[in-house]
Amino acid sequence: MDLIKVPVEQLLLDPNNYRLRGEQNYKYVEDKNVNNVMVQKRVLKMLKGDNSSNIRDLLDSFKGNGYLKIDNIIVKNVGKKNEYMVVEGNRRVATLKVLKEMYEDGMEIGNLNPEIFDGVDVVLYNVDDKEYEIIMGLRHVSGIKEWGDYEQSELISNLARKHKMNFRDISESLGITVQKVKRRLNTYYALEIFQNDPDFGEYFIPSKLSTIFYEVMGKGEIRDQWLGWNGELNTFTNKENMRRFFSWLVPYEENGKQLDPIITKRDEIRDLARFIMDEDALTKLEESRSVGAALEESGVYSKEGFKNSLKQIIKLLNKLNVGALTELTEEDKKIINEMLNKMEAQNKLIKKLME
Repeated sequence: MDLIKVPVEQLLLDPNNYRLRGEQNYKYVEDKNVNNVMVQKRVLKMLKGDNSSNIRDLLDSFKGNGYLKIDNIIVKNVGKKNEYMVVEGNRRVATLKVLKEMYEDGMEIGNLNPEIFDGVDVVLYNVDDKEYEIIMGLRHVSGIKEWGDYEQSELISNLARKHKMNFRDISESLGITVQKVKRRLNTYYALEIFQNDPDFGEYFIPSKLSTIFYEVMGKGEIRDQWLGWNGELNTFTNKENMRRFFSWLVPYEENGKQLDPIITKRDEIRDLARFIMDEDALTKLEESRSVGAALEESGVYSKEGFKNSLKQIIKLLNKLNVGALTELTEEDKKIINEMLNKMEAQNKLIKKLME
């Protein structure tokens, strides 16, 4: 491991960076092709995002404060002797590349010293694949800059599959619980099933679906009871329910009009778990294409609503002022009598149900 200075143009962005795995334009690139000009252009574009939105925070920071060496940029040798691929610090290097282009075009780069473009301090660390995965995990799964659900799940999947690490080894290496390791792995396996489905795979967008599947894998009612997850085979055993669930995650065409998916965010999975075993509520879900409407229709919601109503009634009764009864109008008396009659009827029904 050596500390060296490398010009920005000799720092190659990692085209297989986990941060890019969830992008629709992501393509796996072999090491021998990392220095391809078109590959590097594509990677920089993905890292930047539209209008540099993905690196806006770093652009503002570098312009305002200059380049602050807070964390090491880690690189390894690839291709030519004087070219290095960034293992850790791709966003920072991408930001420096953008600022270098701006500087060369005569644009303002704030307090950033342009000498940084001629030599960036980096750590040359010739790591093997397993060490690389663990470094990434420590930084972006259990570390200070978390990746999204898909990137975290894929990395843990690689540690388990490619490097044959068990749950406990991964847990100890990354400093996260065994339970979280299992959930991440299950999420990745479930996403693979969706991706490989002949009917639904074309709608596979990792950045959108990963949060939903991560939530599913934390809900035993959906994962185990309804979808029948088999942890040994890493698959759903209830194929009918699985395909039904997949259909809720994709657009639906009706009368020539395309409707949005029923489920689009993880919070809806939490509500779905409350009525997943209620077939009437699921029918309502598909008819209304609304999780909220289905929840209101469900027996669970009705029970909770009933309990809440009882609590509200008790609160209101406690607030009644007996002294106010002496000033009642005829209309008030009529309403009270109606209320008492209904309470008496409900009282008989409730007592019968409680026997």
